[in-house]
Order: sequence, then C-alpha cells, then structure tokens
Amino acid sequence: MKKNKKVLAFFTAFLFSIVFSLLFKWGQTGNPFKAETLMYGIIIFLNILITGGFAIRLFHKNSNKSANQVKKNILPLFLLFVLFALVVSLSIVSIGVYAFYLLKGLDTTNFLKQLIQVELTGAIRQFSIWILIGSAVFFYIIWRKAVDRERKLREENLKYKYQNLKSQVNPHFLFNSLNTLSEIVYEDAKMADKYIQKLSAIYRYILENEEIDLVPLDKEIEFVRKYFDLQKVRDNDKVLLKIDFQNADKIKVVPVSLQILVENALKHNSRSENLPLKIRIERSNDNIVVSNKIQKKTILENSPKTGLLNLKERVRLILGKDLIFEENNNQFIVKLPVSNS
Repeated sequence: MKKNKKVLAFFTAFLFSIVFSLLFKWGQTGNPFKAETLMYGIIIFLNILITGGFAIRLFHKNSNKSANQVKKNILPLFLLFVLFALVVSLSIVSIGVYAFYLLKGLDTTNFLKQLIQVELTGAIRQFSIWILIGSAVFFYIIWRKAVDRERKLREENLKYKYQNLKSQVNPHFLFNSLNTLSEIVYEDAKMADKYIQKLSAIYRYILENEEIDLVPLDKEIEFVRKYFDLQKVRDNDKVLLKIDFQNADKIKVVPVSLQILVENALKHNSRSENLPLKIRIERSNDNIVVSNKIQKKTILENSPKTGLLNLKERVRLILGKDLIFEENNNQFIVKLPVSNS
C-alpha cells in the first residue's frame, strides 16, 4: 500500500511539473513546445522531489511532538526549510541551465555571468513566492496536527480517569480483594498485613500515574507483580506469571497497560490446578508481548472491553503506534509498543 502511494505521488508530481511548465511557457512566450519547456518541467519536478522528501521527513519527525515543542521549534525549522528549498532550487536551476547549454552546443564562456544576472535572478523571483507559501502551509499543518493531538489526548485522559474509577480500579476488583482479605485476616495476620500493603500500593500507583503519559517499564513490572500477587492469594497455583526482561529501566510504557492486559487474560480464561493459566510477558523488538494460552471460560463475563479499547486509543495517541491483538497456535497475543526515549 505504501509503495503504491509513493508511486502515485511520484507520477502526480511529474504530471504536475509538465503541465505547469507548459502553461507557464505558453503564457510567457506563446509557444509552450520548446526545449526550454522540458528543462523547466524537469527543474520543477526535481524541486518537488527533493524538497517534498525533506518536508515528509520533517513532518514524520515532528508529527508526534506536543504543541509547545512544535511552537518552540517552528520558527527555526521554518527558516531552515525555506533556506534549504531556496538553495536546492537555485542549485537545480544552475545545473539544469548548464546542461541545457551543453546539449544545445551554446557558448559557455559567459555562462556564469548569464546565470547570475538572468537565470538565478528570475528563479529567485519565481520560486521564492511558491516556497514561502508552501512552507507556511506545511508548517501550519504540523502545528495544527500537534494541537489536535493534544486536544484528543486531553479528552482521552479524561476517559482514562473515568475508566480507572469504573473499570481498572472497579468495585468488582475491590469486592473480591476484600473478600479474600476477610478470609485470611483471622488465619494469618502477617499475610493479611502484606495483602493490605500490596492492595494499597496498587491504588497508590494508579492515582500517582493517572496524569502521566509514560512510566519506566521496571516500575510498571513492579506494579503488575503486586497486582498478580493479589490474584495468587485467591487462585494459588491456578495462575502463573512469567516475566522475561532485561534493561527494563531503559524503556517506557503507557501506565497501567500491563495490568490491563494481565487482567484481561484473567477475566476471559478459565484456570484450575490441573490446567493453570500461564501468562507470559517478554520483549520482542520494539514491543512488549503479553501472551497466554486460550482457555475460554464456559460462562463468559459480560464485558464491553472498554479497558482494551481505551488502552489501544491511549497507545495510539501517546506513541503514534498501534496495539496489536493476535491469535496464533491457540495463544492470545498482545503486542504493546514501547518508547525507547
């Protein structure tokens, strides 16, 4: 698909260059069918190709930055882009005119004087206006995208806070936790104390990070282990969690993301001592992979899957990447993007 888009953009730029040069030379000389017209068309096409490629690189580099970051850097980037486009245009004109002289067999003795006094002067007049207009439109698009992204992120953060109260830290989870606590408090006071501390730590982590876009992975892993320990108190050896990671402190993830994925596995799969539910968390390239064997419950809980949908949207807005769900060899696999910065 991307290759087809590139080919289409290439031919569109080429067609535009030819049509524009024909119309321009027609209006300028009354006869568009000259060798100069082809040269002019090639110059325009190369300009679009090089400056367009540079513009696309700038766009991708700045498309996921905040509005404040874009605002801070937009003027230097604008001046850099204008200067780059002007230098490229004048260089292409110079090379194109010289090649035209050679192909036509014209005398190149006074080429430099003719180039500076006539060709480059005209090129500056013709291209400067287009470069300034195009640059202004291009950087307005970058700024507008950053503003829209922040607006959507603010809206999604509001949904996330609501979802935390309604789903991720939901009454059902609290009810089960308190039930478990009531069972062990008279049997083992020390275990009950540890249980309360972990439950408190879970709530504290969520409240502390509800305003934050990204957290260090080692902190998220520590959090999900505490969450899983509470599940182990109730399910014992019916559930198993294996985390295989190195250098977890050097990458970041969306907060509470691993807990949501582990909770999803627990919610939709059965487990027993004979057939325990095994959940695995590991690194694969630029993703964290959370996987479990599919052991569907006989009676499924009624779930609108708002937690996963909410997480997917937050990952897209914060990292500009997609949360991927797969089913392969009876394994349910989720690929969670990470940030290396």
